[in-house]
Amino acid sequence: MENQQQSRRLRKKNNTHKAILHSAKTLFEQKGIDKTTIDEISEHADVSRSTFFNHFGSVDELLEEIASQEINDMLEAAVASDKGFPLRSMLFRLVDDTFPYPYLTGELLMRGILSKKDNSFKEIDLYLQKSITERSGFKGLSEQFSPKELSAILMGVYYGLIFQKFIYKEDFSSDFEIKESINKFITFLKNY
Repeated sequence: MENQQQSRRLRKKNNTHKAILHSAKTLFEQKGIDKTTIDEISEHADVSRSTFFNHFGSVDELLEEIASQEINDMLEAAVASDKGFPLRSMLFRLVDDTFPYPYLTGELLMRGILSKKDNSFKEIDLYLQKSITERSGFKGLSEQFSPKELSAILMGVYYGLIFQKFIYKEDFSSDFEIKESINKFITFLKNY
């Protein structure tokens, strides 16, 4: 009986945590990070302010968790890739996570990259470099470019395509075009 109560409490705690994260993402996307308050997130998640602080010490801590989830999603997609080419899976997962929250993702990427603290975006770059080194898919290019340069090129494709959507104020309702462009670019690089 006690295990059932602990299990129920743990499920409730996890559900509350997820509700806060979901509410924060929704509000950050709608209003922007700097214009969203803890009270608004708590209200949207239907929790008290003190419950928010039981889960997150600050908005910065909440943002760090959202960014960490994004990075973990990408790394999991790469590991789970059964095609033997995790780079495509990683980039596709990044696109999947970007489209529901494009403005939030853009802000998180820029904050993480420009942060003076160590950030987990470095993990993505190192994983890409490792995958490029271990795979033979870039034979011709690996003679001309280092794994670090090839990683920059691949991530640059994602950034460039997403930034173009922002520049031209295009809709983020379908990710097909972005994934198709990434796929064409990866195929081109592998065949170079």
